[in-house]
Amino acid sequence: MEGGERLRYVSFDAVEIDLDGRRVSVGGRDVALEPKAFDVLALLAQSPGKAFSRDELLDAVWGHRHVTPGVLNRVVTLIRQALGENAAGTHYIHTLYGVGYRFDGDVRRSALREAPPATAAAPGGIASGTSAPQWGESPAPFATGTAGTSAAASTPAAPAKPRRSWTSPTLWLPAVALVAAAVMGASSWWRAPPPAPAMAPPPTLVVLPLRVIGDDKGEAVFADGLSDELTTDLARVDGLRLIASVSAARAGALGLDAAQLAERLHVTHAIEGSLRESGTALRIDLRLIETPSGRTVWAQSYDRQMRDVFGVQQEIAQAVASALALRLPLGRVAAAPPDPAVFREYLRLRHIFLARPDDADYGKAELALDALAERAPDFAPVHGLLALNLATHFEPGREREALPEATRALQLDPGNVYAHAAMGELACMRNEWTACMGELRTTLAHNPTDPVMNLLVGMRLARLGYGEEALRLFQADYAMDPLGYWAVANLGTQLDTLGRHAEAQRYLDALPALDGKPNPVTAAMRWRNAVWRGDLAAARDIAAQMPDDDARKPLYLAFDAALADPAQWPQALAKLQAAQAASDTPLALQLQVPQPDQTLALRFFEQPWMFEGKLLWVPEYAAIRQGPAFTDFLRRTNTLAYWNENGWPPQCRPVAGGAHCD
Repeated sequence: MEGGERLRYVSFDAVEIDLDGRRVSVGGRDVALEPKAFDVLALLAQSPGKAFSRDELLDAVWGHRHVTPGVLNRVVTLIRQALGENAAGTHYIHTLYGVGYRFDGDVRRSALREAPPATAAAPGGIASGTSAPQWGESPAPFATGTAGTSAAASTPAAPAKPRRSWTSPTLWLPAVALVAAAVMGASSWWRAPPPAPAMAPPPTLVVLPLRVIGDDKGEAVFADGLSDELTTDLARVDGLRLIASVSAARAGALGLDAAQLAERLHVTHAIEGSLRESGTALRIDLRLIETPSGRTVWAQSYDRQMRDVFGVQQEIAQAVASALALRLPLGRVAAAPPDPAVFREYLRLRHIFLARPDDADYGKAELALDALAERAPDFAPVHGLLALNLATHFEPGREREALPEATRALQLDPGNVYAHAAMGELACMRNEWTACMGELRTTLAHNPTDPVMNLLVGMRLARLGYGEEALRLFQADYAMDPLGYWAVANLGTQLDTLGRHAEAQRYLDALPALDGKPNPVTAAMRWRNAVWRGDLAAARDIAAQMPDDDARKPLYLAFDAALADPAQWPQALAKLQAAQAASDTPLALQLQVPQPDQTLALRFFEQPWMFEGKLLWVPEYAAIRQGPAFTDFLRRTNTLAYWNENGWPPQCRPVAGGAHCD
């Protein structure tokens, strides 16, 4: 190193590793990495092309003390996600089966920091310290729609430190003299080239629900399902980001124009159109528009038979890719050509399960899906969807129904997304966390733009204590689905879990408008957030606005009174005890008691319902994480075993065969 300067920065492509500052940036933006993950990346990247055995890595980073190879597997997965390997289509860390790992990349080493490439997109995860966008604002876009892309916030990069280059007189003057003597007229060869123009951000597209020409409600739901499927197909287009179907449906229902789509969904393009059915004949009229201008980029009409519906999606996806000067990979091939009537019904039912318009439709759809699975024993998507529906409803006995459906789907199509997710969820319900997370992570790796997969993996990671990793997935999901109720709810509650209550409020306060009707789950989330922010007046207002027929309203009002006046706690606790005695399941309000019954409170987290599992790690609930009862809970739920095998969350550490968690 010139001048005796010590190596500090290791760079490759758009990635920079600051060895002294223990920071990793992708495209000029910091990404969060656990300490051991940073150490592994730094070790590999400093020796490109060298094969490291697993034992060598475990010895160098962990000292090989009580660490299993599974811990290293998890760390490598985190590194790959942070580097956004899938997004770029390149792989830096290669698995050497039976040996270990090798890093391959064009590595640059320096003592001073390089300027980040002007055209580099940031394929890695969102830095955990970035502030979440406010509802109604235009947040920086996240990478959401390219297959294999991890989400990242497009925040401006920090100014780069100066770097020695050939523009330094001490370096180029001797060279100029030599070359000028040899080549006359080339005196300006040494000048630094002008900076490359910044690359425009990739296009972001929303497929609005197709309008139905006619009044048939069944046709309307089928049209919505066809829009969902087209979104799935277009997500395969290289360099295109897609907005999830739930937000697309809400945008369609709100009648947002081109300018509003750009503002609310942060899209550059939208597809709108109509569907007409006449017997077995279909007519689909589509238009691709720019936002916010509304300019038509491409328009096409398709007259087809119902039996051709599977193929026409491929035509449309190819036409849209061509119109945007993007590339569509080779066509998706069905495991078996679907029967047109089966495929039509599948699209209709899948839309209902994703959108859940109301309980009545949902109940009818469950019965219809059962019947469809009997009619279509060889169509894997139907069995996979049925398996996931059964596995995520947490009713006793339903897991026994889910397993054969998932098994059937995987026999027909080993890559069926919903079947793998169902297998993962079934393992989670049995507290078999390694199998659970293995299935869910594999599913997400192959389908990073699927909002359902982001939510499932995020909720399980949050329950296991990996809060920052869960947050990145929820941020990615929100970017894909900014008008989706559960995308907003999970992001808001995870920010609460991390103690970032002011940021969480921005999202949680948006939920009533997204839900459209009074919802006790929404009220509970917003009420807790108000209490944690110390805004007891807001908490009272939220409780007062609960429907009078909600049996828990008096309980929340009693807690409001006790929080304002501690002398009221005996009355509030009496109401809680009565409500708990009448309930089949533990109540979350037990966690709000100043000195909670630890055993009873922990029972709340042994339920299969995963959404509120993240509450185990809320800073204000530290009391339930102390003492032998909590260690027993961690051991009983196999959480300790998972941590020992896959790495501990940052807020916990092993102590005498148990755990101490902040």
